[in-house]
Amino acid sequence: MGFLDELSRKLAEGVDRARFEAEKFQRVTAIQGEISNLRRQVDAKRLEFGDRAIELLKAGAIQSPTLAALLREIEALQASLTLKEEELRHTQGQVFIEPAPTPRAQHVPVSIEPPRPPAPEPPPLQPVAGGKVCPSCGFQMPQTAVFCPNCGLRVG
Repeated sequence: MGFLDELSRKLAEGVDRARFEAEKFQRVTAIQGEISNLRRQVDAKRLEFGDRAIELLKAGAIQSPTLAALLREIEALQASLTLKEEELRHTQGQVFIEPAPTPRAQHVPVSIEPPRPPAPEPPPLQPVAGGKVCPSCGFQMPQTAVFCPNCGLRVG
């Protein structure tokens, strides 16, 4: 029974560990969600603060060279953004135009070369008297020939 008890204990530990990790994951995910929500709220308030500062700067209620420089940079970026948005709308509005069918060209040869006459055959070699005979073509070869001058067979 010791083996089954040990196995049961190990399984219970595994289940406890899995439950702990699942609960930990849920807590971590919930905290990450709360952090993201708080960051969005901070960003929204910063944006609201910036918009109000811009209004006051434009109205002359705030005199700051640093803020004025930032305002110019913001306005330049907004102008670039507007141009890019217009470019995007233009690009999205483009449609593919089918090219007009082109007439199919016919291949007509410009010049025709006349057929070449076949190369003349070399004149047959004359047998040499007193030589040996080729076993392939029957040509009479000189006694010292190693190859047949007519068919090229090695003869000895």
